Amino acid sequence: MNATLGWKSALPAIGCLFVGSACATVPPSAGQLNAVLWVQSSVEYEATARQAYRLAEARIVEALETPAWTAVLEQREAFSGLPPAVILDVDETVLDNSPFQARLIRDGREYESEAWSAWTAEASAQAIPGALDFTQRADSLGVRVFYVTNRDHTDEPATRRNLEQLGFPLDDGTDVLLTRGERPEWGSDKASRRAHVARTHRVLLLIGDDMNDFVSGARDTRQARVALARRHEGAWGQRWIVLPNPAYGSWESTLYDFARELSADERRRRKQDSLDTRPPLDGQEPL
Repeated sequence: MNATLGWKSALPAIGCLFVGSACATVPPSAGQLNAVLWVQSSVEYEATARQAYRLAEARIVEALETPAWTAVLEQREAFSGLPPAVILDVDETVLDNSPFQARLIRDGREYESEAWSAWTAEASAQAIPGALDFTQRADSLGVRVFYVTNRDHTDEPATRRNLEQLGFPLDDGTDVLLTRGERPEWGSDKASRRAHVARTHRVLLLIGDDMNDFVSGARDTRQARVALARRHEGAWGQRWIVLPNPAYGSWESTLYDFARELSADERRRRKQDSLDTRPPLDGQEPL
């Protein structure tokens, strides 16, 4: 998850509640209802997450046996002799923040940084299905696990505590939790942190829920993002493993050009305008 690209600045909303021809404004966070309930209650979400991590476990074994294998574009030459590592995002990849989103829905609120900091301070997020087993398996194979997150560096102690409580491997001798702003050059684009890991480790896999977890260029138009994803088509399911996140992310922000200063109604209007209804077939009446 990319904490600065999506609901951490503006949660989406549903369009309207229609009663006859009237359109009533609803709390912006209400648009998250189906997405959050799917994550929290559907067997399909859990199955999809476990499927992703089982695929990752199979790929890591293959990668260990292939010296020329690397998952990061920032990794250049002379890496085959480096110790192996994997890089995972945290939010919605390792830790499940759907209770925080559920609170916003319940209270009819949008994201606020103070509320987010209070949530992270609780250190009560649970593990995404399959994530703990995978990271522990990687650790047992001698693969160092790095967590590259866009949580702010001020949230790092609580995030570390949350991960430790759940049993995620955290190396005592190496800083493996790399947060946004921890160093001056570590901004929201994760490329600099991937490059930091790649200088000392051969990165076998990238695992995340947002384009920014894999490659620079998440903050762009829909068309450019599609082209970028297709340009790296061979990496998906091989070196890059993506987790589902229907609630937020750079995919959502691009629908209103990352203009977070827009009102909730304007963001909703722009997202509605992005819907693909397809023209009716010849001879058919439109719905």
